[in-house]
Amino acid sequence: MAQSSASIVLVMVSLGTLALGFQTWRLTSSRSIILNTVVASAGLLFAAYLCSTPGRGGVAYVIPFLVAMLFAGRGIGTFWRSRKETALRLPSTLMLAAAGASLYATVATYFAK
Repeated sequence: MAQSSASIVLVMVSLGTLALGFQTWRLTSSRSIILNTVVASAGLLFAAYLCSTPGRGGVAYVIPFLVAMLFAGRGIGTFWRSRKETALRLPSTLMLAAAGASLYATVATYFAK
């Protein structure tokens, strides 16, 4: 089974999302962030599996898009709250970075099919 470039990108983004989410969790101690991070990383790994399976990679770009929207929503909401609570600026930036990486994986997966 040959690894496509999209599946490699998805695995790298999954590991990056896990690292960024873990750092965000360490800063905020929020259970929902670590849960979102683990589910998002598992979803990205599943999308990488779908990309590497012949004939099933057509829908693999949807999962990274959902992960990007999940982290973008939380990141924008936390960034909005950081105007009053300046300690939330770094966690919101980390969540937005994870969203950006996942959005990159979405585009890479979409154009690789």
